[in-house]
Amino acid sequence: MSDSPPKTAVAIGEKLRAARQGQKISLRELADKAEVSASMLSQIENGKAFPSVRSIYSIAAALALPVDYFFPEQISNDGDSAAEQSTANVVDMTASDLREARVNGPVDESNVVFDNLPNLPPVAAGPVVPANRRPTIQLNGDVTWSRLTMQAEQGVEFLEIIYDPGATSGVHMSHHEGREFGVVLDGELVVELGFERYTLRQGDSIIFDSTTPHRLMNQGDKPIRALWVVFERR
Repeated sequence: MSDSPPKTAVAIGEKLRAARQGQKISLRELADKAEVSASMLSQIENGKAFPSVRSIYSIAAALALPVDYFFPEQISNDGDSAAEQSTANVVDMTASDLREARVNGPVDESNVVFDNLPNLPPVAAGPVVPANRRPTIQLNGDVTWSRLTMQAEQGVEFLEIIYDPGATSGVHMSHHEGREFGVVLDGELVVELGFERYTLRQGDSIIFDSTTPHRLMNQGDKPIRALWVVFERR
């Protein structure tokens, strides 16, 4: 579990409980449908745990709800182009807050996150994710995640991450289940890992267990761009 603010976890738990009870589904029934343990569901509903990426998609699907039901979002109105606004949702959480949560859902007409893409052509079925159709989320703290798979992949995240100057993944270190692999494409990324501190420059890579408390930071004056892969463990 990450070091997410209690109010965020509580808000997600309240929404989950309201949706489940509104559909008259028991905790055990939802657990079976979503393939999540009943004890974990109980912790989420009580604001004691964040759902993992896999779990949040499974729970949303089991309840026939868009993933965004659980996360308050708003589209920026600060003058960005239509294409930029259409692929970037602003979420009032840091990367650490959302580490155990999600990146934007799959691009299709049924997903409300992407129902404002009238100027972009439909995406043909296939293995390629066009650069202008990446599911992207902008996090509090000047961090952006772009998922490099069109659909959510079970047990793994494949992301491009961008940290603006001064950006950090969170006020405190976070830890969660999984293993992470990263390579810096541009800029200089500082990774705090346990009691150690590493500076990654262009071309440098890192591998670590996500259970080790960690934090990512950009202490330079140029944006950082990196590829990041997170394997979840159940």
